[in-house]
Amino acid sequence: MKKGILLFVCIVMLLPILLHGEVKQVKVWGKIVGLAGREVVLLDSDYKTEIVRVKGNKDRFELTAKVEVGDARPYFLYLPSLGGLEFSQKVPVIQFFIDTENIQIEAKIKDGNLQREWIKGSPAMLEYLAFVEENPYRKALNEAINVYNIAFHEYNDVNQTDENFRILKQASRRMDSLSVKQSEAFLAMIPENRDSKMLAVIVGNHYGGASVDVLEKLISQFGAGVQESYPILKMKKRIAQVKASAVGSMAPEFELKDLEGNLVKLSSFRGKYVLIDFWASWCGPCRKEIPNIKQVYNSFADKGLVVIGVSVDQNDQEWRQAVKEEQVQYLQLSDIEGITWKLYNFNGIPFITLISPEGVILERSLRGVELRRKVEEYLLGDRYAPAKQKMDEINERFNTLVEEYREIKDVMKKAEMWEKVKEEKQKRADFLLEGLKPLEGSELGLELLKDNLSWLEDDYNVFQAAVQTLGNRVPESELKTEIWNKFEKLKAEQLTGEAPDFVLLDKRGKEVRLSSFRGKKEVLLDFWASFCAPCRSQNKELNKHYKELKKKGIQVISVSLDRDKKKWLEAVKQDKISWLQLADLTIAGGSEVEKAYKVKVLPTVYWISADGMIKAKNPKLADLLK
Repeated sequence: MKKGILLFVCIVMLLPILLHGEVKQVKVWGKIVGLAGREVVLLDSDYKTEIVRVKGNKDRFELTAKVEVGDARPYFLYLPSLGGLEFSQKVPVIQFFIDTENIQIEAKIKDGNLQREWIKGSPAMLEYLAFVEENPYRKALNEAINVYNIAFHEYNDVNQTDENFRILKQASRRMDSLSVKQSEAFLAMIPENRDSKMLAVIVGNHYGGASVDVLEKLISQFGAGVQESYPILKMKKRIAQVKASAVGSMAPEFELKDLEGNLVKLSSFRGKYVLIDFWASWCGPCRKEIPNIKQVYNSFADKGLVVIGVSVDQNDQEWRQAVKEEQVQYLQLSDIEGITWKLYNFNGIPFITLISPEGVILERSLRGVELRRKVEEYLLGDRYAPAKQKMDEINERFNTLVEEYREIKDVMKKAEMWEKVKEEKQKRADFLLEGLKPLEGSELGLELLKDNLSWLEDDYNVFQAAVQTLGNRVPESELKTEIWNKFEKLKAEQLTGEAPDFVLLDKRGKEVRLSSFRGKKEVLLDFWASFCAPCRSQNKELNKHYKELKKKGIQVISVSLDRDKKKWLEAVKQDKISWLQLADLTIAGGSEVEKAYKVKVLPTVYWISADGMIKAKNPKLADLLK
């Protein structure tokens, strides 16, 4: 929402420019009702360079100076006592043109604004005003501006009700719509007024911030006699500035002082990506964007990103105070002269641009989520893309292998095939974790994790390792919330703390109590079944290492979830299992032990410490043997 209409909008796009007309000694004089002997200043076309300053004689003033005339450049009569030159609702200036050696002005001060009554001695000014008067939308726009200003006052200064806000938005939309129509109406005047410098001034004021294509088209519509005038040359310079700071161009060099007063050159950071935030202490949106920039800095400073804050504050102390308040750790430079506005061609702040290690402008006007996304794209894209491609290939190969595995009917042949599936499963997990390491703290890391959620939700250990690899610098987002919620849900389903005690029968029908091993041995508790091919494969692996585990004081106990005693014992004999075997064959549809240990897939293995606490779920044998 606008902060009040800028009544001197015609000067918004005026920038310092070295263009020349004919230099003459001129006199600008007249009367300003309400001046009361206060100072009057003549400003150059850049809207800041003071040409001459005089003290008024009651309500009268007279200025004499050598200035450039005849090229349609604007000048400004400024009363410092009415306020500064920054944008506001108060207007302390009058714009006019000097095309003769004697210009008479009559104006008045009303409600803190300087208002022009009439100007004599300037045919250019008369022509300018004639074009303004001729525009069919002038009156309607002026009325809309008045309605907007009233609505703005009612909402911001009287009562911030929903109804007043609705009226303000409606007034804003009408004012914007009429402003566009007014600009288009001025364009329509060009064919019959191709040689008018004043129309070029008006068109330039309305379209000065347009794209290069639009500006070039506008310039081409004016005649040869206008091509060297101030407004046309100003538009041409604007085109050159835009092209010089466009995406794909070399970043304009600058050298500015840091907080310690040291001069720092942009080019000194060649070889690294550079993110530049042009901001100011008084700019609310700039201050709101700083947390995003700090987050990016914290995530990528160790990955080759340099972050620079360039303050366009004109008050050194206010800049330093803002840096202190925001607790900014990245490099801060001061552009108190405002040279970067022109170099990088921005009209508003915050303005954030990204520069390549070669010094080429990669992105302009970055904000919020898009800011981080683009930084990640450039810094991590060459790491993410191949990792994603390889991960997709691994998943496709694994899924094909699983389909082959599922088609096998014989459980023992299936168990042999499982060895290969297990090996590929481990490769998949290892590659994912390796691929996530260089993406630590990034949205791209989240994307890679999301692509593999379908199997991570069945493998808590790998899911946990993946979340830990991404780290706590991952920015808050809907995607992070989705993934973290899934992980926390899976985590809540894990059995922790003291291992539930139970009593089950062994092969001979003898009761065995789990807690009888407490204080004596660590326990490897293995839930399995004869019909489970991965379980039969695991029996084979345990057989290889059982003696080693036994020497290390680890008691291996298998709990069969078979419901058929004969099949259970046949499998024990076939797999040559020599460690303790237990089963609960009396309960169909799931035993209490199965529920207590949250067994959802087979095999499920728990490593239990000597004091009866759960140490790990589905541990690797390599970890046990250590």
